[in-house]
Amino acid sequence: MDNSLSQKLQRFIPFDEWPEDIINELTPHFRTYQIGARKILFKRGVSDDECHFLLKGTLDLADDNFNVSSIEASDDDNFMAIDNTHHIHRLSAISKTPCQLVSVKRSYIELLSTWADACQSFNQANDEDSDWLERLITSELFARIPPANIQKLLTRFEELPANFGDVIVREGEVGEHCYVIKEGHALITRGESDNKETLAAITHGDLFGEDALISELPRNATITMTASGSLMRLSKENFDTLLRSPVINYIKETELDTLIDEADTGVIVLDVRQPQEANSTPILRARNLPLGELRQRLRELEQDFIYVVFGGGRAEAAAYILSEAGFEAKVLK
Repeated sequence: MDNSLSQKLQRFIPFDEWPEDIINELTPHFRTYQIGARKILFKRGVSDDECHFLLKGTLDLADDNFNVSSIEASDDDNFMAIDNTHHIHRLSAISKTPCQLVSVKRSYIELLSTWADACQSFNQANDEDSDWLERLITSELFARIPPANIQKLLTRFEELPANFGDVIVREGEVGEHCYVIKEGHALITRGESDNKETLAAITHGDLFGEDALISELPRNATITMTASGSLMRLSKENFDTLLRSPVINYIKETELDTLIDEADTGVIVLDVRQPQEANSTPILRARNLPLGELRQRLRELEQDFIYVVFGGGRAEAAAYILSEAGFEAKVLK
């Protein structure tokens, strides 16, 4: 995308608040074109998966009562996509003069807007100067892994290309691999349509997809690329041997009282089952924190305590998440 087009786009919402690198992620997906006078751009009542931005010329916009208003590219009011409020057009757009436009899929704009917002709300910085491998091996998780395992990991990773908009992990599917972002960034979401919840924005050096490998439950979130790049993929077999085994520690129920009595710090029992399960068969002294909420509520936990986790396969996934975040955790057998 040339500089003149980039500058023209930055007069429009949401591009006016985006840094240049985020706008550049959309470069391959912009459609720049011209239409002659008296041509229909779109019709009222028709669904449209693109947003259209007027760069040159004049458009007539007609509502359902055939009231017509005009908008020129140079107007101060021309700061959003044409008839942008909904994917089903409320107006018809007809060129009054020859026009130049840029169009892009609405879903791409929403994806990048959400990723940028998530970076701010979760205080996640995209440190472009940090190498993906450096970020990975200096994380809390890798401090607990034997050096020999790390060396083996580097030979077991498989590099894969990833394009903007690719869904790498889909909620509800069976997990067979985990991934590290080598280049690019992605968005983690849960739910669909109006119930979709943004959980995090992740970037190079971040590991994802491991929860389903540990718990052996379906994927609990969807990860979508918000920039083209590449991924390092690790199979479940290699993950279990090289990452899972060194990180997860176990404690028997008969050893719990001794740990509580003799530990130099406090011990908290976490029940990571759903509230209905925890209420039906409660665990003595346990605090209920469902696995699906654990990553988002890590800030509620104190680093100084030892966490003993109950909940079957979910307990192993929870213990892994806690270890990854720098907590001392054990799975109650």
